[in-house]
Amino acid sequence: MWTRFRSGEINAIDFTIYYDRPCFQTVRGRPLFVETSDTPGLSNRSELADHAYWGMLIVCAPYALHPSPLWLHALSAIAIVAGSLHVLRISQRLGAGGVLAGATALAFVLNDNTARALNYGFHPEVLYAWFIPWMIDAGLRGARASFLAAMLASVLVKEDACLPLFAASVALAFNSFRTMTRANRFLFLVLPTIVALASLGLYYGYVIPMLSGGSRPTYAHFWANYGDTPMAALLGMVTHPWRVLKSAMTSGVFKTVQPHLFLPLVGWRWAIGTLPIVALYGASANEQVRAFAIYYSIVLVPFFVLAASAGALALTRRVVTSAGHAQLLAAAAVLLGPLLVGSGHRGYSLRPWKTEIAAVPLAVTQLADEPRVLVQSGLFPHAGYDERFQLLTPETLGDPRNAGAVLLLARRIGAYPFFDEEVERLSRLPAVRDLPGGLTAVRLTPEVTERPRHVRPGGERGRGGACRLGPECDEPSDRRRRTLFNPHAGPAVQLLMMAHPERPPTLLARVGTHLVAVRAALAALLRGPKPRSSEGGTGGAVG
Repeated sequence: MWTRFRSGEINAIDFTIYYDRPCFQTVRGRPLFVETSDTPGLSNRSELADHAYWGMLIVCAPYALHPSPLWLHALSAIAIVAGSLHVLRISQRLGAGGVLAGATALAFVLNDNTARALNYGFHPEVLYAWFIPWMIDAGLRGARASFLAAMLASVLVKEDACLPLFAASVALAFNSFRTMTRANRFLFLVLPTIVALASLGLYYGYVIPMLSGGSRPTYAHFWANYGDTPMAALLGMVTHPWRVLKSAMTSGVFKTVQPHLFLPLVGWRWAIGTLPIVALYGASANEQVRAFAIYYSIVLVPFFVLAASAGALALTRRVVTSAGHAQLLAAAAVLLGPLLVGSGHRGYSLRPWKTEIAAVPLAVTQLADEPRVLVQSGLFPHAGYDERFQLLTPETLGDPRNAGAVLLLARRIGAYPFFDEEVERLSRLPAVRDLPGGLTAVRLTPEVTERPRHVRPGGERGRGGACRLGPECDEPSDRRRRTLFNPHAGPAVQLLMMAHPERPPTLLARVGTHLVAVRAALAALLRGPKPRSSEGGTGGAVG
């Protein structure tokens, strides 16, 4: 994770703009304030208008001592390590034995789903990997105070805490219901979901309208294929169960099970409670959510790891009579799965540090006299917290108020939402000064920020990382590239497309479509009628 950060592979979206810099703003008296977002409409307001990240107010406290993104990176690692320790204790308490328990804890850390969540930088959802195992561990031990602490910590992570809390209660019910007292059954199996649903209702009913001025969360379009509002989407899914089932079965959930060799299907008692998560994510209209990509699968990891351990032990006990040998074979299956299946670029790997990243602090110092600097997204996490330095996006690039601003660029570093060709084109603007480490500082000329009045700026993209949200994500990547970068367009159109790469001008797109159709029709007429085939076909020109 550290080498990825130093190599520029942890992008400012979402890490810097939604978590790191908002933490800095929090300790300055503006709770989780987002300065510049990659999504129009989400800038200059609190992140609490989008998600119930109440726990982030506590997470941001160390920024008062010294603001640094390393706090969040460290917390991500701590959450995974702490979660693995609770998984170890759970496995030992269930009688798995030391070897199998250790293998289960290692599988929790090493599987691709965990690695992928860490590879994208800190997201609050990674805290579920700590709090959910802690909650299950406390429930199995009957430790009420510890259980309540873990439950409340989970509720403070995000508004969707009802889903993993329900899954944890179901897992406890299937594995220790008979040994619980009536009071513990209510505390461990019923209360968590009630508290989480109450928190969700308060957030949707009061906080979102108060902070955003609207009644729907910003991610409501994730399930717009079932309804315009969360409640309408929920009713739509309930009334179309077969459609939801088909969508979930074709989602990325089976890829999340692959590192565990599909053993969670055998140890289903630990994983059965995740079915609402699988159904909800699998039914989403957003491809990243459906694929359980980025960090979306981290909430499933505790349940799938424990289910894989239980499933492996159940199978090996059928084959081997010796309890010790059965545990050894189960441990091998549980550990080798994450190491050998599905590993590769999605897992952990060391990355070479980039000289461009190391040079960013010095470049920031050299540009200290500039009133406004727009920073490429791959460089932005290393540019500090000065409000004069803002994220380079199509909106900030096309904002007339930024005319004359300096652009801080690097050709070898990621630049989402821009493509490499667009960064190369921006690099040809007038240079400001020489910078170290392969960095480029250019001056934004007025013609780039000028926007023809008859063409409206592109519509809102969804929030998040590379093509994570929005209708453009449904197109193939090569088609998006042809749309965003057209070397055959005229200079004015190129500037407009550079300022708004999410979509080309509607009028020009329509004209281009008609020209292509006319050209095809003329070519067909010039070729003339097609002769009949020797087999008696009725070939000929299509009229």
